[in-house]
Amino acid sequence: MASRKIPCLLIVAAAAWPALAPAQRVDLSGAEKLIVDATNAFRREEGLGAVKSDSALAHAARDFAEFMAHTGRYGHTADGRNPGDRATGNGYGYCLVAENIAYQYNSAGFRTAELARGFVDGWKRSPGHRKNMLDPAATDTAVAVARSATSGYYYAVQMFGRPKSLGCRR
Repeated sequence: MASRKIPCLLIVAAAAWPALAPAQRVDLSGAEKLIVDATNAFRREEGLGAVKSDSALAHAARDFAEFMAHTGRYGHTADGRNPGDRATGNGYGYCLVAENIAYQYNSAGFRTAELARGFVDGWKRSPGHRKNMLDPAATDTAVAVARSATSGYYYAVQMFGRPKSLGCRR
């Protein structure tokens, strides 16, 4: 089983530093869907097939996004495990697993589409994250976004995979 560790991405847009503004109502599941849709549109633009959502990867992504939002710890091994460990721990037997993470903050708050676009655009501009998004071997994906109640930061986890059942290729 091979897993890749990819650099993290941080996006911070602060209009006023001292205090948190009241959070605008972000539809987290809507943002997650927009991220998957934008990723598949990007893959199509680059001549690749779409990746489909996978429930085991979704559980792994959700648990990790919520962990980072709750603890404020950030990084691919912030919970003491790597992306492959999290995928396997949620029942995803893989040939390939890759993970993009990022967080965003804006003291003025976000609209749902703006939050999703910020994550996708940031990943597209980062060579390592872009490589994950455009991996031709990837067939599955999952996205989770969680908000820290204490800091107001939004954490996103985007996972990509290819199950062993489809055969391993590179």
